[in-house]
Amino acid sequence: MVQKLANSKVGIVPLNWKYSPDHKRDFLAGLAGYGFKGIQISGAQAESLEFLDLMTEYDIAPAEQYLDIRCDVNGPVPGSEAKSAETVRQAALAGVEMLVFAVDGSDDRDRCAGRAASGPQLTDTAFQKLADHIDKFAKIASQHGIASSFHPHAATYIETDVETKKLMALLNADLVGVCLDVGHWLVGGGDPIKAVHDFGTRISHVHVKDVSEDVLGRMLSGEIETMHRAVEEFKLFVPAGTGLLNLQELFSSLHEVGYAGWLMSEQDSAWEPSEAASGISMENIQRALL
Repeated sequence: MVQKLANSKVGIVPLNWKYSPDHKRDFLAGLAGYGFKGIQISGAQAESLEFLDLMTEYDIAPAEQYLDIRCDVNGPVPGSEAKSAETVRQAALAGVEMLVFAVDGSDDRDRCAGRAASGPQLTDTAFQKLADHIDKFAKIASQHGIASSFHPHAATYIETDVETKKLMALLNADLVGVCLDVGHWLVGGGDPIKAVHDFGTRISHVHVKDVSEDVLGRMLSGEIETMHRAVEEFKLFVPAGTGLLNLQELFSSLHEVGYAGWLMSEQDSAWEPSEAASGISMENIQRALL
């Protein structure tokens, strides 16, 4: 039997671990103990030589850094250029492998997450301005040996299949791949397996994120008014392999298109202690890879 995605490594976006700079070693030791080989680092972590040295000690790579772009319906807002430049600078300091671009969340799209067609939309000019912004900083990142991808994200102006494909068509395919976050793709009404086949080899990064069917249904019905509440109060996202996501089918599809990048486990908040939730995700990911 050939193991699926044998050239991929499993990392983590440790949002629910509640990092404290006073406990750097404990934080990294805990992640390494579950077998995670890379993390999404923050700007402050990228600036910390102590943190970077401890990452080397625990054999944890700076797999990615997140770069969110504040937008309104007309595109990136003033101040976005300076923020993106600073994030690229930090990523270069840390030797980050993948810069993950996304649109920052906004209240107007938060209220219609999963029902994006009923909310405000970017203008055509805004799509082009956003693409130009991403291409500009992806090119700068590439000069530091950093790859770039774009992450469609629920509760933002680029959430749905239609919005994502429109933006990706405007981006330089040699500079910017797709970061497929399967949890956000599900929330946005998409099918992650179809997305793998639609985007194929342009997928350069993957966030493995699972979704509670019950909480998503209550959010889509309007019982839970915003995605923010769904995530923070009702735990919309659950350990990988315990919700709507079919892990085995996802990994088989990625294997078919020759994917060899990071598989980044992610869960924003959890009923379980963070360590327990991450352990469940890792166990289920490893089982699905066999």
